[in-house]
Amino acid sequence: MNSLYNLKLRKLLMLTILLASTISVFAQTTYYINDPGALENQTYVPGDVIILENGIYNTDERIDFIGNGTSDNPIIFRSETPGGVVFTGGLKMNIGGDYVVVDGFHWQGGYGASNFIQFRDGYDYANHSTIQNCVIDGLEIEPDDVADDLADGSITKHRWIVLYGTYNTVINCSFMNKASAGALILAEYAYNATPDEGVTNTRCDIVGHTISNNYFYNYEKIDNTLSNSGDSETIRIGTSEYQNVNSNVTVSNNYFVEADGENEIITNKSKNNSYVNNTFRRCRGSLVLRHGSNATVEGNYFLGENVDGTGGIRITDSDHTITNNYIQDCITVIDQAKWNNGITFLGGSANDAVLCTSTSVSNGYQQSQNINISNNSIVNTNAPLFYNTDKGSTDPTGTVANNLIYFEAGNANITDVFTGDTATSYTDLGTALTYTGNVYTGTVLGETNTGFSEETGITATPSGEIFTFAGAGSTGKGADLGTYTPITDTMVGYGIGACFVDNLGNNITDGNCTIEIPESLIVSTLDPLAPEANSYDVSVFANVSWTAMSNDTWISIDITAGTGDETVSVSVTENIETSNRVGTVTFTQDPGGDDIVRTLTVTQEGADLTDLYDLINDVPGGGPVSIHSFSSDNASDSPPEIAINTLDKDNSSSSIWAAQDGAVVSGDYKGDGEYIIYDLGAEYNLDLIQFSTTNKSDPFGYQIWVSTTGTADADFTKVLPEVDDLLLTATNTMDFNQYELTVAARYVKMIGYGRYNSAGDTRTSAWSTIAEIEFFGTESLSVNDEDFANKIIIYPVPTSQQFTIKVLNDTEISSVKLYSLTGQLILDRKPAFINSKFSIDVSKIEMGTYVLNLTNSNGLNVSKYIIISN
Repeated sequence: MNSLYNLKLRKLLMLTILLASTISVFAQTTYYINDPGALENQTYVPGDVIILENGIYNTDERIDFIGNGTSDNPIIFRSETPGGVVFTGGLKMNIGGDYVVVDGFHWQGGYGASNFIQFRDGYDYANHSTIQNCVIDGLEIEPDDVADDLADGSITKHRWIVLYGTYNTVINCSFMNKASAGALILAEYAYNATPDEGVTNTRCDIVGHTISNNYFYNYEKIDNTLSNSGDSETIRIGTSEYQNVNSNVTVSNNYFVEADGENEIITNKSKNNSYVNNTFRRCRGSLVLRHGSNATVEGNYFLGENVDGTGGIRITDSDHTITNNYIQDCITVIDQAKWNNGITFLGGSANDAVLCTSTSVSNGYQQSQNINISNNSIVNTNAPLFYNTDKGSTDPTGTVANNLIYFEAGNANITDVFTGDTATSYTDLGTALTYTGNVYTGTVLGETNTGFSEETGITATPSGEIFTFAGAGSTGKGADLGTYTPITDTMVGYGIGACFVDNLGNNITDGNCTIEIPESLIVSTLDPLAPEANSYDVSVFANVSWTAMSNDTWISIDITAGTGDETVSVSVTENIETSNRVGTVTFTQDPGGDDIVRTLTVTQEGADLTDLYDLINDVPGGGPVSIHSFSSDNASDSPPEIAINTLDKDNSSSSIWAAQDGAVVSGDYKGDGEYIIYDLGAEYNLDLIQFSTTNKSDPFGYQIWVSTTGTADADFTKVLPEVDDLLLTATNTMDFNQYELTVAARYVKMIGYGRYNSAGDTRTSAWSTIAEIEFFGTESLSVNDEDFANKIIIYPVPTSQQFTIKVLNDTEISSVKLYSLTGQLILDRKPAFINSKFSIDVSKIEMGTYVLNLTNSNGLNVSKYIIISN
């Protein structure tokens, strides 16, 4: 299998630290100490090694390990031999600086702390630093704290490992027997998001931690009725407040056994993380994509062993790839049944895929859009696909393809393929996904879905504790994990966890103490790009050689190959279409390693419709557009909600038109409507109308009618909507609703019927509003109109006293009208020409811009701007 990357950790880059052997040749100075506190007695330089003498240390102090090594010459603090140093009092540690390594220690018992081991010393955050081959076993809570907790109905929160900074690593460690609340490993991002106290938003900078080859055993289930019991995940990557940090953390090849702390074994709360080739055994919870978009969940084993409360993957937020996972014998009937199932879909409503450039996020459940769930095997697991409407009913979108669902005959876990928390959950939540090529056997669907086929010819053959599948209908279906098999207890100490204890924490002497650094190829992301042609920098962080290739002609790159880190310039051409376009650049590891492939998605926004057409009412007040008439308004409100507000270029809730419709008409679901008729000042070929409403949670229902002749009801023709009865506007926003059209119009009639439910068939309010309206198009002068306009000269402009209208070749003018930009008629004259000239006194009219409308006896007219100055 070519998985996203096969983290069996082959040997392109291997850092071998055999702690019982000779010190590294890179060492500058080797310090031998017999007191942990003596670690702080020196200032260390790259290549220094500090060795703590074997022994039992019962101190509970907090020590600082601070240094600035390099990638070739880290500063190492280690035990004399692996596991030979045992901390029994709960020694705490701050790790600060760059390229420092903590190696080979055994914490056994003692009391924990809020942040037991943290990758910072005050505001000195660690970068490129590592804790490896260590054991933390059974940290307890201070007895006084226990007593206080019991009195308050709460529990103390201890985090064992807190990752700050960037590119830090937790590798080949064993974490055992946790009984306190709080995440066992937490990636904390408050300081990644705003390191300059809010002055600079750095959420787009890559964090890049690695958590690999660790063993997590017996995190006791925390009583969730106790206060302070939340956030008791085994691993949490990020926090809700900083969910849009560009995290790029890799969690790979870890072994979780009875990691029961809470309902979420791993919680994803940041962007672009990867969870690959991990094994979960008897863990009462799920891998949960809670906040943050673009997660990859690939090649994991979820082995419930029929323990109630075990689950697979739970999904919220967007752009996730969930593929080649194997879920077996998971069952959740008694405890938390709606949360832990095979794959659980949630219907959130909050903003999804929050851009890293944003500083505004929601703590709610995001929509799940554009998710890819493919080639997963769900075996003997009750509720294989579960639809949970508890947090909303916004339909997830994306693809569910080539998954395999299998039940043995008579298996106690058999349920329908589709289930949910209500009888209509699938209908409410599951129908917007695209299902294709999925197969099932041993059960029934429970719903109608043509993207699933029953394949009774599929056979299951035991392969150790899992199954391989063959027979008709199985080809290309389900998970293919290649050579990666489930991690077992016997592997602990031999490449999984620390090398000096077994799966129960017993000392061993023949463990494998080699630390193999995972091959890594990380590519930063691009937020949606503007329509204009431009170039953007993309950061590549790698410890392997790679090539890059653009897959689309409108995307080009300046670097197509590299070894290690590079900055690649990605250039895009101008997008002249109105729709967004999506392309990719593929980064591929050179052959001979883990076959890592990274795909950079490039989304370029479409050109704004308003850039394609000419705005007619381009000045405040409407000019040349005016209000011809309206049915009613809300002039008594303060401020008045009147029709002219819709042309004032103030798109805010304090300057709107509002009108209340009458009762619902018999036999219909709406009244007769409230309207505004706009006079465009001349006949135009309309290309676009955009208008905004107040930001209500229900859409407004509108119709748009046009006329080229007059303003009687019979003169108008409905042009929008073309098919349905109502245009339903966007909700919870005052952004413009845009409607393209191709129609000739002199008058535009906007009819509002109030607000409606999402289906548009039930009125929820009789009030209609328009905050602002804009018309786009080109004037449609007839030959006669244009000839008429060319025979008129107006001068002087601007003027403070009077202006003169001169006509050529016996041209007739029967009416002269002057309008303010708000549409108010200022004067109306029947001209008396002398020698083809007619003057108008404007000395008493306030200075400003006005629209002069001239009409002849044949009904031809022309409008021109007039400026009255001081």
